[in-house]
Amino acid sequence: MTGKNQKKQKRVLLIGPAPQNIGGISMHLRRLMSTIEKLCAIDFIDEGRKRYEGYFNMRSLNIFKYLKKVFKADVVHINSGAFILRLMNVIVCRVLLRKYTVVTIHRDPTIEKHTKLTRFFLSRCNVVIAVNKNGYELLKTDRKCEYYLLPAFLPPVMDQEPALDQEINEWINKARNTSNSVLMVSNASALVFHNNEDVYGIDMSLEAMKKLKDNGLNCFLIFVIIQCDFPDVLNKYKKFIADNQLQDCVWLLERSCSFVRLMSESDIVLRTTNTDGDSITVRESLALGVPIIASDVVERPEGTVLFKTRDVDDLVKTITETVSSGHCEAIADTNDYASIYSNIYKL
Repeated sequence: MTGKNQKKQKRVLLIGPAPQNIGGISMHLRRLMSTIEKLCAIDFIDEGRKRYEGYFNMRSLNIFKYLKKVFKADVVHINSGAFILRLMNVIVCRVLLRKYTVVTIHRDPTIEKHTKLTRFFLSRCNVVIAVNKNGYELLKTDRKCEYYLLPAFLPPVMDQEPALDQEINEWINKARNTSNSVLMVSNASALVFHNNEDVYGIDMSLEAMKKLKDNGLNCFLIFVIIQCDFPDVLNKYKKFIADNQLQDCVWLLERSCSFVRLMSESDIVLRTTNTDGDSITVRESLALGVPIIASDVVERPEGTVLFKTRDVDDLVKTITETVSSGHCEAIADTNDYASIYSNIYKL
């Protein structure tokens, strides 16, 4: 949980969901810790709902321990996903205690309800990092705060990724042993809704699979769903699969796995979201050289194959054209992330 403690090292306090969690922010923080561990001493405040041994969780309401960690920090880097937690951390760490404060906005701030309040308090911080252009242009003000447009992506450390289990490997082999098959994968950290629509587009992906099957394409889909607070909706999706005889080609995988490894085994990765920040999945797929088909809901990195958001027919058309076109070339990432964050933290 901590870096190598040296007398002259600065202490960086990271605030966000614990690295053990499944989700884009946790993955980013896990990789960020690996990136900066030789540059500074690292401390952590976990804000997730699930508690992990060895990590102080701010939901414990132990205000004295929270303040002690903030007081000891030279740099506080806030990665809160929830607006209210981010606001509270900024007020305490920067406004009240005057700590050198960095904030990364991992989602698209244009969809938040309190944009003016967000801009006001973020402009009081030392550094604000936006992960996409929309967020950067919305948040940037004329105040002395430094603004960075920096994708949330950090390269995966494949040696640290767990192997896929036997059941997943058997399913992949089944797809591979089918003539002219195309294996697609997608993931959702949770079954959630935005504007009364499935955020991760699970419903769209299932409808697309039906149409692809009707068109005679041998497509297979593994859709990883980590958390489900709407079992009735999930059951409706499962009924759709059964009613349309898709059981042999669609798997709603209701547990976590190394999605990086799963992507590396696939032919196409889908990102069918109706809102997004800077998707780590998109950038990982590009880095792996696996074709990535994503909604056009936000600006995507070069190399992404786009389809019209919430348009099933366009998704089917895009998948079909991508299958016909062949391959996707890997895009080399030459960024020195250790130097980038060393500069941001003023280490």
